[in-house]
Amino acid sequence: MTYRLGVDVGGTFTDVLLIDETTGVTHRAKTPSTPADQSRGVLDGVVKACGLARIEPSEVAQFLHGTTVATNAILEGKGARVGLVTTRGFRQVLQVARSFVPGGLAGWITWPKPTPLAHLEDTVEIPERVDTRGRVLVELDEDAARAALGHLREQGVEALTIAFVNAFANPDHERRVAELAAKELPGVPVSLSSEILPEIREYERTITTVANSYVRPVVGRYLESLERQLRDGGVGSPVHVLRSDGGLASIATAEVAPVSLLMSGPAGGVAGAVWAAGQAGYRNLLTFDMGGTSTDVALVEDGKPRIGRDTTVGDLTVRASSVDVRTVGAGGGSIAHVPELTRAL
Repeated sequence: MTYRLGVDVGGTFTDVLLIDETTGVTHRAKTPSTPADQSRGVLDGVVKACGLARIEPSEVAQFLHGTTVATNAILEGKGARVGLVTTRGFRQVLQVARSFVPGGLAGWITWPKPTPLAHLEDTVEIPERVDTRGRVLVELDEDAARAALGHLREQGVEALTIAFVNAFANPDHERRVAELAAKELPGVPVSLSSEILPEIREYERTITTVANSYVRPVVGRYLESLERQLRDGGVGSPVHVLRSDGGLASIATAEVAPVSLLMSGPAGGVAGAVWAAGQAGYRNLLTFDMGGTSTDVALVEDGKPRIGRDTTVGDLTVRASSVDVRTVGAGGGSIAHVPELTRAL
């Protein structure tokens, strides 16, 4: 017999579903989440589910995981200190951002700008420029690049984004600066806009890559801990992490591009609801996924959830495909982690 195991980590509880793929029999386990190191709560749930099924963790053939680690890092402001390298003249790309004009010439003007995830003092400019066809207009100044990276090293940045103008058409300059960064900032993870979002539009490409850098060390530490905890617990199956669009990513891919995980947990809830509704013959529905911290709602038409081009977390919007989920507060389930209140209840 083979077993498939799914894990969904929420703000209050960690839920585990173990399925016998031969008989279809399921076993469910719920354990308190462990915010300090969520991988411990995951392993507790795995052990509990396997105990209910009377199998060894080594018998699990596939491990599927929905997580809110990247989401919480942004919502709680607990991501990395990000250094941003831009083309000379574009240092304030995150501060300028985008404007939205809802009316005509005399209409109201609003400027919905999220707090930049890379501070201006951690943003540096380097002389270089390519055009929209990828032709080099200004050669990369490598001496200036080394000096700028040295400044970021002194600033103590924990992750680095390199986002040059029109890098989607020619990534050579970004790749060269990444090579220099490997020497000037050893051990600091580097995200290139030409790899994370190789598309036109400087702000969207830059903010998406900066967001990737912001959550990358947090997600990396978590996934590394998760793999270690599972390995020590006897689970040897490959781990697949749910992406925001409902697809799956390997650990290696998720560590490099964690911006694709920002709606991982909610996307899993929608996928499960669509499957369950389909078994009952329903193709048009609203999904309702209520946790201790938040409630997620999504619209499904003709058996397919809406997939948006953007992902929004709090006041931050990045260009990463995601299930169209709307989130509202659920009302304080996290008191499970407050001993005094728990005893009083």
